[in-house]
Amino acid sequence: MRCRYRKTIFLNEENGYTIAVFTTKDASVPLAARDKYLQGQKVIGFTAIGFDLPQSDQIEIEMEGQWEKSSHGLQYQVENFMEIVPRTKEGILGYLSCGSVKGVGPKVAEAIYKEFGLNTLEIMEEHPQELLKVKGISQKKLKGIVESYGKNKVFRELMTFLAPYKVTPKKVNLILQRFRNESVEIVRHRPYQLCAVKGFGFLTVDAIGRQNCQALNDPMRISGCLSHLMESAMKEQGHLYLERPELIQRAYTMLNQDLPNQAVTETDIQRVLYRLVMQESIVVDGERVYVKKQYEEENQTASMIARRLLDQGEAYDIEKELAQAQTALAITLSEKQKQAVRMVFRNQISIITGGPGTGKTTVLKVILYIHAIVCRSQVQLMAPTGRAARRMAESTGHEDASTMHMALGLLGDFADYEDAVEYLEAGFLNLDEVSMVDMHLGYEFFRRVKPASRILLVGDVDQLPSVGAGDVFRQLIGCGLIPVTVLDLVFRQGKTSNIHLNARKMLANRTDFGFGDDFQFISCNSADETAAMVRQLYQEEAARNGLDHVQILTPYRVKTVNGANELNRSLEDLINPPSPGKKELSAGGQTYREGDKVLQNKNTLMASNGDLGRITDFYTDEEGTVKTVIEFPDGRVVTYETEDLEMIEHANAITIHKSQGSECDIVIIPWVRAFYMMLKRNILYTGITRAKKKVYLVGQWNAVCQAVHTDDAGRRNTALGERITRYYYQYLNEREPKQLRLAV
Repeated sequence: MRCRYRKTIFLNEENGYTIAVFTTKDASVPLAARDKYLQGQKVIGFTAIGFDLPQSDQIEIEMEGQWEKSSHGLQYQVENFMEIVPRTKEGILGYLSCGSVKGVGPKVAEAIYKEFGLNTLEIMEEHPQELLKVKGISQKKLKGIVESYGKNKVFRELMTFLAPYKVTPKKVNLILQRFRNESVEIVRHRPYQLCAVKGFGFLTVDAIGRQNCQALNDPMRISGCLSHLMESAMKEQGHLYLERPELIQRAYTMLNQDLPNQAVTETDIQRVLYRLVMQESIVVDGERVYVKKQYEEENQTASMIARRLLDQGEAYDIEKELAQAQTALAITLSEKQKQAVRMVFRNQISIITGGPGTGKTTVLKVILYIHAIVCRSQVQLMAPTGRAARRMAESTGHEDASTMHMALGLLGDFADYEDAVEYLEAGFLNLDEVSMVDMHLGYEFFRRVKPASRILLVGDVDQLPSVGAGDVFRQLIGCGLIPVTVLDLVFRQGKTSNIHLNARKMLANRTDFGFGDDFQFISCNSADETAAMVRQLYQEEAARNGLDHVQILTPYRVKTVNGANELNRSLEDLINPPSPGKKELSAGGQTYREGDKVLQNKNTLMASNGDLGRITDFYTDEEGTVKTVIEFPDGRVVTYETEDLEMIEHANAITIHKSQGSECDIVIIPWVRAFYMMLKRNILYTGITRAKKKVYLVGQWNAVCQAVHTDDAGRRNTALGERITRYYYQYLNEREPKQLRLAV
């Protein structure tokens, strides 16, 4: 689209981010995007957003991009542009004096044109030293002119070259910041150096390199591929390491894929792997290949736990207090529950595991009661999510429960400060929903707990493992050195609850489910029919019980009509339709309305990842900033600016992963063959066990059976348990008398 600059709305001087009004004669501009103040004129006005957009009305600009909705209406997101400078005196003077060329104002522009005339732009591009002939241009000023003129030219050239690879202007600016005047040379002839630029993944860089026939055995290419494979293994499979032969084979396959001849040999890959080890970016431990950070976190966590196991503190005899607690709390514990309580007061670190309704919270109440009598030290309750922490606070009456991120100071930039670590003050720490804790979070937890503190880890080992890499809870249980009590008797809802009976059958690889009012399977023939039934059930249950008491849970976010995104989109106007007087706001391609149920997806000081809330208001403050008000069930009211709305999403449907640590009275779960990658026992088990009163399982029975019979638990590459055992006996031998060590 050919257009001309009109006015600037916003300009960030540091990164060149620009919001400006442009005019055009192109009638394809959508009506919703047209500037109302220019209606009736010969040109059409619109708002464009991009980086380093020209700000001179003396030249025309050829723009490419796409229309996007925002809180300020429909705007043109510029992907690339080209300045069209007329080869006339007016065009050249207008371009030079518009401010885009540093050090050139109207007077200097006149002097340059007087010297070079219509050849001015060619002189600036090809023979910039000639500008020294112009009065008022010194060597210092020339440098500024060349840099600013060259930057604009380089930016345009990079945008043009990288446009086929969907590289955004923001990423082009990152290239310029990193490589400056060498940017074009590097992109065209040494593209694999882009792997060092934040935001450039190996697949994008490799597409550029392959297309331009670069040296495909370039060590930078091999290094980028290895990094990509390690990162993918962590993010997609939860692995902390890859076996060396497997990593080399994966790299060999990827680097030679779709090539007529072998470009990279296994020897090439091994050489680069050795170099990365020497550079200390990766660690090879036996046949295990780790990113250095993951290796250190796993290794140091194992060491800290092993030392804690050997430094046992005081063991308490709590039989009298145990009886007293049951009387005071009107609780009768089973023998297994009593064992769990005794275990906690005999050991510095212990584990309680069990499914939903097995009395984990009841045991914790008794432990807290006894701790207040016997130990009297500070208590800290925490969980990975805000909902899990608040549920723990409500059920125990202990108000100080918080998220791990909040308790450990891992919000915002604090997560990056390795040295800014302070020990937690508490003498007793209870960590709930430990199955959700990844290796990084586990490392941050254990390095902040004082050596003398008592730790209780609680969770359901059969739930989904953490979203992040590692399998901390199973590894801690599996090492065999930490005392564990397994609670397996269901108390909640009585022993006849179909929800819990069916959950236990799933764990036993059985599909002879019991059905009734609390657990229903509704058969559907297709994914579309399933989605329609899910929507119908949700509307009916929400009308009867309220939105806060019913939740759709699905394994997928995208890719299917039964994914969270598509279900939310299709439910938006059914559950909370627009109406006169109801406020709404469009932001980031989404429309939000008063009354919408939303999910927080990032940890902040005011709201935690996983919090569910309702939008209660939109308003514009005195400075013209649009604000969104969200109220959470515990009474917290948080105000968001428009750019903060990327931290929330619609939540009539959420993923099963996001539901961990929470409960809801009624759960509706679509389950179809289209979920083939997610048809796993622990995913379905986690979804079902989020329900307190009723489960609707909707879809195809053979997909349910496939999930029940697919046990995908415990297959992540991690050696935490093995390392704990190794360190434990190493430290034990170091403490024993020399003669005993020799005898052993």
